[in-house]
Amino acid sequence: MALNLDPRQRAMLQEMGITLWMPTAAVAASPAAPVPQREAVAVAATQEAVAPAHPAVVAAPAGGASAPTAPSPAPTAPDLPAVAAMTVASPAPPASPVAAAANEALPSTEWQIAPAVQAYPAATGGSPQDAWLVIWEAPNPSAPLEGDTGKLLHHMLRALWLHHSPHVWIAGVQRPGHEALPVAGVPAQPVAWQSLSQGLAAHVQHTQPARILVLGMHAARAVLGSEEALGRLRAQVHQVQHIPTVVSYDPAYLLRSPHAKPAAWADLCRAHALRPPSS
Repeated sequence: MALNLDPRQRAMLQEMGITLWMPTAAVAASPAAPVPQREAVAVAATQEAVAPAHPAVVAAPAGGASAPTAPSPAPTAPDLPAVAAMTVASPAPPASPVAAAANEALPSTEWQIAPAVQAYPAATGGSPQDAWLVIWEAPNPSAPLEGDTGKLLHHMLRALWLHHSPHVWIAGVQRPGHEALPVAGVPAQPVAWQSLSQGLAAHVQHTQPARILVLGMHAARAVLGSEEALGRLRAQVHQVQHIPTVVSYDPAYLLRSPHAKPAAWADLCRAHALRPPSS
């Protein structure tokens, strides 16, 4: 049976000590190709594993006469473990620049807050000493009263007649990792996000609110630095930057659970009755 071996395979078998019986014309027509460096290392390791026990050179007998040399037996193919020694471990490739750039562009690991915007900039009533700062996970931070959840928030504020006051500010927050997710209704203009700890202090200084209203359990936990359940967070008045703060339901939750709207209305009335402590 003829073996269709390429020059590289024939060279490897010859280095292993395996005799190939091939026509002279075929050997002359197909010279052995040089073994690559990696394969040469593998061949060297294989030669050590399958080297014959008898020496290649036999000493001549005494007397100077040359004795007939007995034909050496044909070498046999090595066992499977010896062939497995041909595998040479290559060093792991270094990290590609693309992967390194992707690691540098990982999402933020902390909460962020968007610039506070006026809910009703055209209004002419209200008092600066009775200002509001509403914080929630708005799907559109630059236009927080748009969309289904924004319309519901507008109705909640309108029920307190806050649509007559230009001193109602709304700041959207964003939980870690969500900047990498596509969100419907995101404004075309990019949002100048800030870290929650730094941005919240700046918002309080700029808006000077009489109370802060935080909507949603996750946003309230981030603002208050607490792990309490929403029911416990709603049951008490908190202090954020020395400003009385009330926690209530997220408008998105109220759309899914209308039965919670009376409790949300009670939270709004509690916040409406608050005033900052006199200095």
